[in-house]
Amino acid sequence: MTLKELVRASINGEMEDITACETDAEAFPQAVEVAAYFTALAEEKRGRLPALGRIFKEGTGFRQRAKHVSRSVEAALRARALRAEKATAVYAALVRVMNKPEYKEAMNVLANRELAIVAELKKLLAELKKPA
Repeated sequence: MTLKELVRASINGEMEDITACETDAEAFPQAVEVAAYFTALAEEKRGRLPALGRIFKEGTGFRQRAKHVSRSVEAALRARALRAEKATAVYAALVRVMNKPEYKEAMNVLANRELAIVAELKKLLAELKKPA
């Protein structure tokens, strides 16, 4: 992917994550821990957008996207984990193509955070699958 494609993929991915997390948090209020995590994750990602806009010099005006509701809490967790894995790959690719050390460091931090999100989501999924 070119730098421009990676930039767009990262910004659009963050926007899609915000919408999906908010939608799934509203759809599954009975899973209190998961809903709280999705809400916190949406806020974290919403806070990232202005920083990404400054780094990439791209517009990041948030546009709400139509998003379908996941079939179950487990499906929502799996979908968010898959998206976080893709985001990790995009940020790692951005580290390789960016020139400024401070931007490389920022992308590296984001890639590591996405890896941590994958681990947190898999932990929540494992807790849901435990027999009561």
